[in-house]
Amino acid sequence: QEEKLWDALRLTAYVFSTGLLVFTALVNSVSWFVQKFWDTPGHFCQTTWLKFYYHYEGDEWTIFLLGAALVPSLAFWCFNGILLVADVTGKPAFITRYRIQLGKNDPVDTKKLRQAIYTALCNQLFVSFPMLVPMFYVMQWWGNTFSKELPTFQWFLVELSIFTLVEEVLFYYSHRLVHHPVLYKHIHKKHHEWTAPIGVVSIYAHPIEHIVS
Repeated sequence: QEEKLWDALRLTAYVFSTGLLVFTALVNSVSWFVQKFWDTPGHFCQTTWLKFYYHYEGDEWTIFLLGAALVPSLAFWCFNGILLVADVTGKPAFITRYRIQLGKNDPVDTKKLRQAIYTALCNQLFVSFPMLVPMFYVMQWWGNTFSKELPTFQWFLVELSIFTLVEEVLFYYSHRLVHHPVLYKHIHKKHHEWTAPIGVVSIYAHPIEHIVS
């Protein structure tokens, strides 16, 4: 176990260092070009943001709700809606032929699928959304309010790089945690009911796992 832990820590260090090197290599070449299209007053991103901001009269709660709840949910169900059509009908072939486990869930069991969709919706509506409410007030307490001016593209890249790495590392270790025999039996086993998973079951999980992982 100790050897596995050190291997995991070495891998984590490798991921962080590689990410930082890639970020350093790209930031100077990419950011100069994109900066012109990101920060210039009156340009597309800035003007679009201002239109959006003024449309909701600077109502921070509404903007937060749309950005942190509605947009991710729509993205999830739009992409997975396409995959669900393929899972249920077996068509189009140019998608279904890329299944990792060919012949399994082909077509998918509609009864199991309904249960998966129900669980995914419950996790989004009754777990994710309630978690966002206190986070909004935490952000306000930190002074992280909405600005009329977009952040610089360099800062956007910094945040994207840092939080992508943080998310990946935390997900990895929280996932290892729920594979502990005690937690697996009572919590994580639900997620593994789908031995040949499909897109929508990425959030088919026990509510506690959905919170932690």
